[in-house]
Amino acid sequence: MRDSLAQLHVRLRVARLHQLRTQSAASQQLDRAGGTIDKLVVAANLRDIGELVAELLGPAFAADTGEWGTFGWTKWMLGALGYRIAGGTEEVLKTMLAERILGLPREG
Repeated sequence: MRDSLAQLHVRLRVARLHQLRTQSAASQQLDRAGGTIDKLVVAANLRDIGELVAELLGPAFAADTGEWGTFGWTKWMLGALGYRIAGGTEEVLKTMLAERILGLPREG
């Protein structure tokens, strides 16, 4: 569990540093991939947070026991799923990055 928490902490910190870099760069300096990468990272982190909490809470993750901090996590996971779809699915965004930024050939 400590390893999972540490890995999540590192991913969240990296995402925050990427956001700070993106926000501080002049608009001319921003590469086309910045926003796409940010969306992919944020969506993955939202999912990972929910999955870790689900592991910690067990069945209380999805059951409304009235206990503080339990039922709201179900809404979190549903919201995280929606964010992964909004603005293009992860697969579409990764394909776009591969073709437009990395210059890989188009999928046939």
